Amino acid sequence: GSQDRRAARAAARGVDGPAAQMTAAAHIAHILDPLVDPRLAKEDLYWDKVLGSTSTTADQLSHDYVRGCKREHVDALDWAGDKIMVCSKDNTMRLYDVERGEKDRSWSGTWMAMQTDPNNPHIAAAVAWCGRFRVFDTRSSTSHAYDLDLRKASPSLKEFLCLAWSPDSQRIALTNRADNLVLLDLRMAQQLKLERTYQCAGNEVNSIVWSQDGESLWLATGGGSPAKLLVVPTPSLSSEGVVELAAHQHFCLSLAASPDGRTIASGGNDCVVTMWDNKHLVCKQAFGFATQGVATLGFNHTGSLLAWGTGQASGSSGEKNLTIVGANTGQLYLQDPTSAPVQHLKWHPKKNVLAYALNPTMLPDERDLQRDRRLQHRDAAVVQTLKVPDRA
Repeated sequence: GSQDRRAARAAARGVDGPAAQMTAAAHIAHILDPLVDPRLAKEDLYWDKVLGSTSTTADQLSHDYVRGCKREHVDALDWAGDKIMVCSKDNTMRLYDVERGEKDRSWSGTWMAMQTDPNNPHIAAAVAWCGRFRVFDTRSSTSHAYDLDLRKASPSLKEFLCLAWSPDSQRIALTNRADNLVLLDLRMAQQLKLERTYQCAGNEVNSIVWSQDGESLWLATGGGSPAKLLVVPTPSLSSEGVVELAAHQHFCLSLAASPDGRTIASGGNDCVVTMWDNKHLVCKQAFGFATQGVATLGFNHTGSLLAWGTGQASGSSGEKNLTIVGANTGQLYLQDPTSAPVQHLKWHPKKNVLAYALNPTMLPDERDLQRDRRLQHRDAAVVQTLKVPDRA
C-alpha cells in the first residue's frame, strides 16, 4: 500500500525515526495488540472498585494545599522527591516542603520552565525567558552542575517556554517563542553541548514531551485546523524523519507520556483528549468528558490513571475542574470542581498524589473568605494536592 511505499522510500533515503515506522504492517500489528496491558488489569479492577462508585469517591480522596505558597501565576510545577517546585511570575522559583507547610528555599530569575531529573529527584533543570539555563541541586541554593547564558551560543536562544528532560537524563529539549526546538547534550560533566536545533516553521509549539524510549520528541502545536502533533526523531532532529499527526480540531495544548512507553496523551482546545500509540503513531482512544480546553494533563506513576485540567485562562464562566480517568479502560472516575482553571498538574513520581496549580486571578481572596463562611483556605490556595488511595 501507500504506507509501505512511503516506508520503502524513507529507508532508501536513510530516513530515521517515526517516519520509518509507519507501515501498513505496523498498523495491523497495532490492531492486534491488546488494548490493556495485562500487568495493569488488577490495578484497573482496583480503581473501578475504589473510584468507580460515586457514593464512595469522596471518602477515598484527600484534598490539601501547599501552605505559604505565593499568590502568583505559576509557570511551571514539579515534584522534587516529596517536595514541590514552583516557578512563579514574580521571577522566583521556590521549593516547598508540603508536610511542614513552609518554603524550603528559592532561586531568583525569570524562570519559565522547569523539570526535575527523571532519575534523580534532587536534581532539577530550569530555563529562563532571558536565555539563562541551569541544572542544579534542589538541596542547595548555590550548588549547580550547569549555569550559563544560552544567548552566548546564539542570540536567538532566548524567550524560552518549554523544557523536557530525556528519560535517560542525557539530553534536555527546549522550545522558545520563535518555535525553535533546541537539543542540549549533558553527557559530558561540566561541558554542556548545544547538539542540534530544529525550526518548527509555521507551527506554534505549546508543549513538548519525550517518548519513553528516548527516540522521539512529541510537539503539541497550534495555529492551524486541524491542529497537529509533530513527532521528531532524536537525537538527529531530521526534518525528513518528522511525522505530522492531525490530532485536534483546534490548538493542541498539552502532552504527557505514559511511564510504560506505550502511550502519548494529547489535550486540545477542542475539549478532547486523544491517546496515541507511541510505536505505531495511530490514535487508539479519545476522551470527550471536557467542555473547555484541556490545558494540562499527566499520567500517574503506573500509567493506569490520567488526570487533566480544564478551563479558560480568563473569564469566570465555563467549566473549571480536575478530571481523572482510567487510562486503559476509559472509565471516568472523577470530575472535581475547582475554584479556578487548572493551569498545571503533576503526579508524584512514586505515589498517587497529584499536585496542581490554579489561576490566581480567579481565586477567592481573604475578603471572600471572610464574607462566605462556606469557603475554606484551600479554596483560595494557588497550589493544591489530591491524594488517591494506593493499593495495599
